Amino acid sequence: MSVKEQVRQLWETCFNDDEAFVDLYFRLRYTDQINKAIIEDGKVISALQMIPYPMTFCGRTVATSYISGACTHPDYRARGAMRRLLEETHRSMFDEGIMFSTLIPAEDWLKGYYARSGYATCFRYGVLKKVINSYEQPVNNSVSYLKMSKIDLLKKPEETIYPYFNEQMNRRSCCIQHTFDDFHVVLSDLALSKGDVWTIYKGDVLSGLIFCLMQEKTLSVKEILLSDEADLTVVLHQLAAFYQAETMTCILPFAAEMHELGMARIINVPACLDLYAAVYQGEELCIHLQGDEAIGENNGYYTVFPGKMIQGYQMGKEYVCVTISELTALVLKDLHPYMSLMLD
Repeated sequence: MSVKEQVRQLWETCFNDDEAFVDLYFRLRYTDQINKAIIEDGKVISALQMIPYPMTFCGRTVATSYISGACTHPDYRARGAMRRLLEETHRSMFDEGIMFSTLIPAEDWLKGYYARSGYATCFRYGVLKKVINSYEQPVNNSVSYLKMSKIDLLKKPEETIYPYFNEQMNRRSCCIQHTFDDFHVVLSDLALSKGDVWTIYKGDVLSGLIFCLMQEKTLSVKEILLSDEADLTVVLHQLAAFYQAETMTCILPFAAEMHELGMARIINVPACLDLYAAVYQGEELCIHLQGDEAIGENNGYYTVFPGKMIQGYQMGKEYVCVTISELTALVLKDLHPYMSLMLD
């Protein structure tokens, strides 16, 4: 049995995903190159995939790796296999020039588990909830200044769709980005879930994209990208009317109601703090990083000023001892990192 077949078998043992999604994942997402595994007794007992994603960070686009499918066979749990696999994975990421590792815990209790490997909960999302008034009428595009239409997810989308999507996503200052290939995986996953993608035009100009899913009487808007944020109310009104939804939830980077989603871990501390210093506006920050067992090169003394980072111990300065988890939380806290359309 190949490694891929073993990893799929392990996935099916550990997770409750339906066969159609597993087929999609192992057809479009999995490769042996991104897979990390521990093999004992001639079989894969623990595995995860390192999915590459760009991320906007401090005015640059940096490399991140999203940990997907992390699991250990039930017969081999509580022996430290996943902890060892994570350490090996982080070391591999560092050697490959990755700046951050990210993940979305499948359950709340896993947040504490991943924190012990250096992760901090940093990615959050806003939720706008709307109860639809019964008097709202069906969409009449002939009288709207916005022309909305659904994409056929079973066909190749227009060439303008991805460039617009990419441009709008890159406007977000600290945000996981989606490559051209990953964008098509997102569309395939949405089609599998019976979701929809809408385009919005003003005249002949593409001015919006919406990713949504109707579940019973609630419309879930997974992502909405608009050239003009002033169009949001009109767009949501038309969507609600089209689906005849009774309630709506809209995922946004910011909203009055915020929820935790993903975790991050700095992989290359010197490179990260060097970029962070370029946007840092606070007082001198003196850090003594300790305890990164996977990447010893990260441990040490760092002094961050606005526009500059110095690595190494400086006489006369008082350093604050931090773990890699605490440092990750400190760096990303005010940058409000955001991720969406992940295969979580």
